[in-house]
Amino acid sequence: RGTIDHFGLHGRVDVQVGTLSKAIGALGGYVAGNRNLIEFLQHRGRPFLFSTSHPPSVTATCLAALDILMEEPERIDQLWQNTKFFKDGLERLGFNTGASESPITPVIVGEAPKAMKLSDRLFEEGVFAQGIGFPTVARDRARVRTIVTATHTRTDLQFALDAFAKVGRELALI
Repeated sequence: RGTIDHFGLHGRVDVQVGTLSKAIGALGGYVAGNRNLIEFLQHRGRPFLFSTSHPPSVTATCLAALDILMEEPERIDQLWQNTKFFKDGLERLGFNTGASESPITPVIVGEAPKAMKLSDRLFEEGVFAQGIGFPTVARDRARVRTIVTATHTRTDLQFALDAFAKVGRELALI
């Protein structure tokens, strides 16, 4: 259902690190591994030593989201269909989406001011795509980051693609 499934790596990964923010829609993350690794991290991992547990409401949110994924696996298929539709649309427009193989799709524009202007203009058009620049990414790899979900409709995704087309032409990015 995640990266290990996507790349067919079952039984070949000793440590798995994941997000509970982008993937589950809550906050935080996790590390999964054998008991020795987890005990080591609990006693020696600096971020763990200086953090607290999630509030019960966040834990309940994560558990509910995981229950939904287990009970409704078709949502994962829909997520991948939506991701393909959106990425293909961006690429047809002439945008550089990099080599991402996840529903988190970058639109790489180069310079940070361009990425921030693209983000601002898209927001004005009703689309949220966070601008990201140096030092989060290399100086010449600034981008906006988009995240497709299983609950986006084709109408939603086409709306976003139309906004990207309009703003991309306006800013001479495509």
